[in-house]
Amino acid sequence: MPFFRRHTPFALGVGLLFVAGLARSQAPDPLSVVQPSLTGTRGPYEVAFTPDGKRALVTEWDEGAVAVIETATGQVVQHVPTGSQPTGVAVSPDGQLALVTNSAGGSLSVVHLNTLRVETVPLRGFPFDVVITPDGATACVSLSQLDQVVFLDLASRQVVETVAVGRRPRTLALSQDGKVLAVANFQGGSVTFLSPQSRRVIGVGPTPAVNLKGVALFPNSARAYCIGQRAQNERATETPIGVWSNQSFIVRPGGGPNGDVNLWLDLMGKDVAEPDSVVFDPEGRRIFMTCGGGHSVNTHPAQGDGDTVTIRHVGAQPRGLSFTPDGKELWVACQLSNDVAVIDPVRLTVSRRISLGPTQRKDPHLLGRFLFNSATLTKGGQFSCNSCHPDGGTDGISWKFVHVPDGLGRETPRNVRVLAGGLTDTAPFRWTGHDANLEEFVQTEVTKLLGGPELGAERVRAIADYIASLPAPPNPYRGADGSLTGAAQRGKTLFSGKADCIQCHTGPKSGGGRKANIGTTPAGVDLDVPHLTGVFDSDPYLHHGKAKSLEAIWEQYDPEKKHGKVQGLTPDEMRDLLAYVREL
Repeated sequence: MPFFRRHTPFALGVGLLFVAGLARSQAPDPLSVVQPSLTGTRGPYEVAFTPDGKRALVTEWDEGAVAVIETATGQVVQHVPTGSQPTGVAVSPDGQLALVTNSAGGSLSVVHLNTLRVETVPLRGFPFDVVITPDGATACVSLSQLDQVVFLDLASRQVVETVAVGRRPRTLALSQDGKVLAVANFQGGSVTFLSPQSRRVIGVGPTPAVNLKGVALFPNSARAYCIGQRAQNERATETPIGVWSNQSFIVRPGGGPNGDVNLWLDLMGKDVAEPDSVVFDPEGRRIFMTCGGGHSVNTHPAQGDGDTVTIRHVGAQPRGLSFTPDGKELWVACQLSNDVAVIDPVRLTVSRRISLGPTQRKDPHLLGRFLFNSATLTKGGQFSCNSCHPDGGTDGISWKFVHVPDGLGRETPRNVRVLAGGLTDTAPFRWTGHDANLEEFVQTEVTKLLGGPELGAERVRAIADYIASLPAPPNPYRGADGSLTGAAQRGKTLFSGKADCIQCHTGPKSGGGRKANIGTTPAGVDLDVPHLTGVFDSDPYLHHGKAKSLEAIWEQYDPEKKHGKVQGLTPDEMRDLLAYVREL
C-alpha cells in the first residue's frame, strides 16, 4: 500500500528513515539504466491528438518544430517548423488548428492542420503551455517569466485579457466543460484556479512544494492533482538523503497549505524523481505521471489509496503524456530518447516505440545533458542536478548544505544560483568562490551534494560543457527588437557612473571574478560577486535569498550602505538603474 498523508505531522520523519534504508547502496551507472539518443534527438516534449484520434502532434524542443504523426501506424507525416524550444501543444475542437507555444522564441504558432501552413503570433514572456476552450474561440497561454496567463481570441489572434497568477506558471489543465482552468505555478508551488468565462481567479490551492510541473483536474473540476518536489531545507543537510522528496497533492481553491491529500511518491513507487507531467485515465480513476529524473511512468488510483505500479525505463527523460481519444493507448514523449513510448494502459507495458527520425542538428552536449537530468547519478535516486537548477535556472530556495564544502559554515543559507548565461566567464564558483574551475565544481557537486560516484574526466567534462552551453533566457523586458529601453539606457549610464555598480559587476557578464563584502555577511567573509546576465529571472536575491525583488536588495538588505552608491540616486534614477539591471 502507498504511504500517503492527510495532515499527519510524523510523515516526514518516517519517510526519510524509509528512504534512507533504501539508499545505502551506491548509485548505478545512469547509462546502464536507460540509453539517451547520443546520436541526436529532436527533443519530443509534449503530445496532443486530433479529436478523431487519427493524428498526434508532438512538439520537438530541440528542432523547433512539431511532428505530425499517423496514430495507427506511427508514421511521421511531417516535421513542421514553429519556433525556438516549443513546449505546449493543443488542438482545436474542430480539428482544424494546432497551437504550439515556442517558449524561447516568444511566440505562439497557429498550425493549419489541413495544409500545415503556420501563422506566428508574437507572445513574449516564455509562453509555456496552451489549452483551447471547448467552443474553439479562446486560447489560454501561460507566460512563465511574467507570472501571467493570457486569453487570446483565436479569430483575431489578439490577447483580450491578462491575468496575474503565481510565480513562474507553466502547465495548464482545462475542465471538459471549459469552466475551470488550473495553472501549475512552477516556482510558486501553488495551483491557481481561473474561470475562463469571467477571466478571473477563483482561488489558489497552496502546497509546500516547488518545481510544480504537472497538473490535472478531477472529473468534477472541484479539485486538482499536482506533482512537484518538496525541499527539506528547514535544517542543515548532512547527506543527500532527504534533500528533496518527490510528492503530489490534491488541492482545491482556498485549501490548506498541504492540500487535501499529500502523497509521498518516493515511498509509493520507484524511479519517481522529478515528477513531470500528469493525466487521468479516461474514466478518471487512475493517475499516470512521467518522472523525468527516474526515466519512468508511475500510476496509482486517483485518490492515492491503492498500489502504485512503476513502468520502468520508459525512455530518457520522459516529459509530456496523453491518452488517445479512445483511451486505448498512452503516448509518452521521451525528450532525450528521440522517441515516443506507447503504453498499454491495461497491461502497463510499453507496447511500441515511435522514432521521430533523423535530426537536422546534433546537440554536442547530449551526454552531459542526460547526466545533469538523471537521478540515477544520486545516492538514493531522489533528485538530480536539474532539481535545484531546473533547465539551468534556480529553484528559488536557500539551503544549508553542510555536506558540500564551500567555506560558509553550517548555519549560513546559500541561495541557489542560476547556471545559464555563460557561467565559464564568471569563475571562480559558489558564493565563496571555493571552486576554481567548472570541472572542480561539477565533481564536488556529484560526489558531495549528490553522494554519487567519482566521475571520470570524460563525464565531468560532459556535464561542465553542458552547463557552459546553457544560454541566458530571452529577456521580456527589452524592446521587441532586443534593444534596451529608454529607461535602461539611462540606467546604463548610472550603472557605470553615479551608482558605481561597475566597480564590482565587471566583465562580459557584469560580475564574477572577484569577491566583495556588502554587509550581509560577518566581517572577513567575502562573497563571489554574482553575474547579472539574466538576473530578472533569478530571484530571490543575495546569498541568503531573503530579497524577493531587486528593489528589496537596497530597501531592506543594505544595512551598512555598502552595496554600491545608490543612496545618492533619486527615486527616478533608481528606477532607471533597476530597469537596466533587469534588461541585462
